[in-house]
Amino acid sequence: MDFKNNEILKPLLKRCIRNDRRAQNELYKGAFPYAMNIALRYAKDFNESLIIVNEAFFKIFRSLEKYDFDRSFNTWLRTIVVNTAINHFNNQKKLKEFFLELPNEIEVESTPESFIEDHDAEHILAHIQQLPSSYRMIFSLFAIEGYSHKEIAEELGITEGASKSAYHKAKIKLKQALLTHRITPIKKVNHE
Repeated sequence: MDFKNNEILKPLLKRCIRNDRRAQNELYKGAFPYAMNIALRYAKDFNESLIIVNEAFFKIFRSLEKYDFDRSFNTWLRTIVVNTAINHFNNQKKLKEFFLELPNEIEVESTPESFIEDHDAEHILAHIQQLPSSYRMIFSLFAIEGYSHKEIAEELGITEGASKSAYHKAKIKLKQALLTHRITPIKKVNHE
């Protein structure tokens, strides 16, 4: 479904606001793949992703009348899915299992980002899902969503240093996993 086409999207959303079950089903089926791709970055497996996506759609349908039609629907949906994943994570209280009080400042040697370029997205996602839940959450928020460590710390109720430490440890674990399970590098194609 083309969520960039307001001529199709706006009438569908208005029908959803009126609790038209067919329209809600159409929106769910059309937006599900996009929402699931986002949720998979934060969940340990498909089932946990499904829980996050369904919680997100529940929130979407409850707050659809607040949606600003001048905004991108994809951006709005993405925000709700990411926030739902954060809430799910916090509700699971898994964060406390992995964090003892960490120092606010840490020294971590930098790792070149080029090791990721040799792998396809599905392969990388599979390894991200294998990270401990706290590392997975912080890695995804920082590396994929662009949150700052300060924002992550506020969202998750941890110190900024703990966020930085977990991100760097996640990056190291991910690099080790990708190098251990190295696949044939993707050939770079010049599209010029």
